[in-house]
Amino acid sequence: MKRTIYMSEPLERLADETRGNSRRTSGFSRRLGEIVERYQIILDLDTPELPQLNDVELQIMGEVLSGAVIDRRKIRGLHLDVLDATVGSDADRKQLSAKIEGMTAGQRLALVESLGL
Repeated sequence: MKRTIYMSEPLERLADETRGNSRRTSGFSRRLGEIVERYQIILDLDTPELPQLNDVELQIMGEVLSGAVIDRRKIRGLHLDVLDATVGSDADRKQLSAKIEGMTAGQRLALVESLGL
């Protein structure tokens, strides 16, 4: 079965990087596969245990991540973004912020992935 993927800006950059290969498609596909596998390794090795979030914390995360672009800034400042949420009490937001602040970047990514966002 042949699949079609949307060539977003990061994928276009990857295609340009692999363009020098005589078989561009296999170079691009191979490299994309390596990146996906390595991303999964990071998630698996860096995130043996994620903190459990209660219902309010899940709602806060839903608000913070709804429609957000998950980029370097979002992951780096995720613990600060929850403080600006309107859901939950100040104490709820501070508690969640503290949980996230102690996480590595890989753990933060895994948290976002676990929420399906």
